Order: sequence, then structure tokens, then C-alpha cells
Amino acid sequence: MLEYGFLFLLFLLAAAFGWWAARQMGAARGRSRSGGLSSSYFRGLNYLLNEQPDKAIEVFLELAEINRDTVETHLALGNLFRRRGEMDKAIRFHKHIITRPDLTGEQRSQALLELGEDYMRAGLLDRAERLFSELLDHPLESDKPARQLLDIYQQEKDWENAIVQAQRLRKFDGKAGDELISQLYCEIAREALDRGDTEEVVPALRQARRHDPGSARARLLHAELSAREGRWDSAADCYREACELDPDCLVFALEPLMEAHRKAGRADGVERWLEHIVADHPMTTAILALARIRAESDPRAAVELLLEHQSERPTVRGLEYLVELVYRQGVSLDELGPDLVRNLVQRLLEGQPLYRCQQCGFSGRSWHWQCPSCRRWNTTRAITGVLGE
Repeated sequence: MLEYGFLFLLFLLAAAFGWWAARQMGAARGRSRSGGLSSSYFRGLNYLLNEQPDKAIEVFLELAEINRDTVETHLALGNLFRRRGEMDKAIRFHKHIITRPDLTGEQRSQALLELGEDYMRAGLLDRAERLFSELLDHPLESDKPARQLLDIYQQEKDWENAIVQAQRLRKFDGKAGDELISQLYCEIAREALDRGDTEEVVPALRQARRHDPGSARARLLHAELSAREGRWDSAADCYREACELDPDCLVFALEPLMEAHRKAGRADGVERWLEHIVADHPMTTAILALARIRAESDPRAAVELLLEHQSERPTVRGLEYLVELVYRQGVSLDELGPDLVRNLVQRLLEGQPLYRCQQCGFSGRSWHWQCPSCRRWNTTRAITGVLGE
């Protein structure tokens, strides 16, 4: 009903303008036009009251002549079609506006922008791209063409062109723009790594770190490159730096981090490093990794570590490993039914999402640098709480 109210008010303005314009054209002609407007207007109003908005729209469209004074009304009507999901009508409507010869340059640019957004909504990205590219050279005081192009290029994974638009938008976005550019360069590095083109990886990562010196992702990619080339010391250092910059990375980077330290002959240093991580960020992944290392030489110390942290921040994963350790050490837990507890914990953990987008709430068991749902960058974080970190 709110949409109908909006439509009624919008066309009331259009009808009022038509009536006023008709009165300027002489008494006899004005009377004729006014009568036509009145009849058509009340016919359209009747359609609205009978909840027949499509017929009402058609009637009101007949009333509203497109000229410089009514173009804003027509643009709003086209936008209404788009919001209703009637993309074919929105596209035809905005195309019709563009054909008018008496529009100002600003009005034509605005109509082109609306048509481009129609194409975007309809999934016609190639047509939208052409329009928005054309609008970049128009005197339109808006960052929308560049933002829409940025969105299109990200959907198409055209990272080079996406960077061009992101750089164009830096004056609007500031630091957030630099962080986005860094992510785009990381995508270029990621694809180069997947192709085995290591020569392209280094300059892309250099640009990523130049735009965002605190980029954990750039260091993870550098670590992967170093590992592929057998430079295990460099890989170990880069994994550490990444996890120190963003401790959530430890959730998926722990295994390659420990492998890099083993192959670099630095396995002894991992325990001390994990102690510092746990002290600053008591994440379950780090606590369990530290407990497993201690359990190899002193199982009792591992149990004590888990008991200490489980009493402060209980998690299902921590409880599961604690039960396993205690049971292995022969401590009696018959009154708790250790097998039952362990099976229950395993069922609770099974299928639980590990990561969630802080922007839109999208969750899953895989880490995404760009959220598949809202397409924001670097909004994925490890889920915290009883079933998470």
C-alpha cells in the first residue's frame, strides 16, 4: 500500500503540471485539455483504489508528457518499475526518455545512468558496462558510473579494470579505497599462483602491500609463493606476520605455518610463538595447537592448559580435546560418561559453520576474502562462542 500511496502522490504532481500547462494555451483549448486530464486522472485514480496499479500506471503515463519540466517525474516512474522488478518496462521507459530531443545534458546523463542500472538489475552486464563507460566522460556529478563499473568488473573477475575504477574512486573512499585496491591486487596474485606464473605474483603483491601495508592476505600469498619455491624460512616468517596482523587467519593457516617451520628446522620456535598468540588472542585454534605440542612431552601440562582456558572460555572443540586427553591419561570420568560426552560434542561440531560475514551474516565452512553474498571484501571472520573460536 505504501507503493500505491507513493504512486498516487507522484502522478498527482504530474497531473497538476499537465493541468497548469494546458491553461497557458488559451481558454478554449485549455478547457478541452483540462477536461481530458480530469477524466483520465479520475480513471487512473479509480484503478488505484481498486488495486489495479498496472492499469493506473498506463493511464498516468498517457497524461505525463516528457519535457524538461517533467523528466524527473518520468525518471521516478522508471525507477518504480525497476523496484517492482518489471525490468522490461523500466528499460523501455528510460529508453523513451533518452530519445527526447529537448533534454539538457544533465538530464540525458541521468536517464542514461538509470538505464544502466536497469541493465544491471536485469543481468545485462555488457550493456550496462558500455553505458557506464560512456557516462565517465559526461559532466555528471556522481560517482555512480565508476561504482557500477567497479561492481561489474568484480563480478566478471576483471581485476585490472576493477583497479582502474577503484583508483578513480579513491578521492571518495580514502583508506577503504586503498584496502579494496590491495584486495584486487591480491586476486591478481592468487590467479597467477594458480597458473604457476610466479613472475607475476611478486609485483602484484608489492602493489597490494603498497596500498595496504597491514594486509594479512598479501603476506599469506607471499608465504605460499615462498613455500612453492622451497624458501621455508621466508614462508614461516610470512605466515607468522599474517597471523599476527589478523589472528583469525590462524584458523586456516595453522597447518601450512607449522609445516613451514618444520621444513625450515624451526619447529621448536612454534611453541613459544603460540604462547604469545594465546596470551594476546586466546583463540581455540591456537590453544589446541599449543596443547597438542605440549601433550607430546608433558600430557599433564596440556590438560592443565586446556582446563585453564576452558574454565574461562568454554568451547565445544576445547572440551572435546580435553576429554580425549583426560581419557587417554587414565583419569576416571565414569560418572560423566566420557564416550557419550565425546560423541555428543562431535555431533554438535559436525556441520557447524566456521566463518561468518560481519556485513550480511553469510556463513559457511570456507573462508572467503570476498563475501559471496554481499560481495564486500575482508568482512569474513571466524565465528566466536561455544561452537566457534
